[in-house]
Amino acid sequence: MEEKINYREELAAIREGLKSAEEPYSNEELELLENGMYCCVLLAEENLEQQRGGENGLLAKELLGYGEILEGYDHLLNAVQATVNRMAEAIYDHPRLKLKLLKLRCLAMTRIECIEDHPIGLIEDIREEICELENNIAAADRGEFDKITTESHLKYDPVEWTARYEEVIDEVESIVEQRLADHPRGMGFCHAYWLEKAAVLAKYGVEWRSPARMNPGVMFD
Repeated sequence: MEEKINYREELAAIREGLKSAEEPYSNEELELLENGMYCCVLLAEENLEQQRGGENGLLAKELLGYGEILEGYDHLLNAVQATVNRMAEAIYDHPRLKLKLLKLRCLAMTRIECIEDHPIGLIEDIREEICELENNIAAADRGEFDKITTESHLKYDPVEWTARYEEVIDEVESIVEQRLADHPRGMGFCHAYWLEKAAVLAKYGVEWRSPARMNPGVMFD
């Protein structure tokens, strides 16, 4: 039976190995940076599977730091764009952070396109998503919540686009996870989760309405 890799321990070892790293980076240090990206995204995906997402914002920021360095090395561009793409899918409630991830992916893919001398069709889709994020973030910053657009059929509280919500949500999620650690994860759990989340957010000065409140005619289980 294959032994399960402990990505948390692997990442801790990588961080230790990079403490004295500086430019120009050695091949060993570049490998540590690349492995750091993979560990960050694999741990984030593992967190999602275990309904433990409060750490993923920090992991995304760490991955960004590694990726911004490695984007300068042609042979690592594919690793950068691939891991950044997966991390962008692994974070929620972080529009500004997701925007940074997508911009880095777009930059890496544009460089790959130039090196390989042929167009990559996905780039235009990424640019469109970047534009949508920028427009929604700008609208939230101006308090013009009616101008925020999404493709979802469900309504979500536009406060989720605000800088304050994004600033506190990781800590809020961690507190909620601790409070509901022993709560059964079956039917109706979402309502307990939303109730706790709203209560904790209120303590941080954020009034948040759950999907159930935003969609009164929809049944959630």
